Amino acid sequence: MLAGYAMIAAQYDDIFRPTPKRQKPYNDNSFSDRTPKAVDSRQLREFSIKGHKIMAYSKKDALTRLKHQKKI
Repeated sequence: MLAGYAMIAAQYDDIFRPTPKRQKPYNDNSFSDRTPKAVDSRQLREFSIKGHKIMAYSKKDALTRLKHQKKI
């Protein structure tokens, strides 16, 4: 009885077929050999905070960078 249900399911669903069709060719290495390029859409701007000039993406980023440099 269970075999009958499996045969019916195989007719309507591709999951139960013995040889599923592959969308992409199968490779042993699933990772690409190419190195990803770093894409940075933001642009650094110059901020002056308490007399210190620093290049940062935003004012909040400038404050964070100055705190890490122990200047404020």
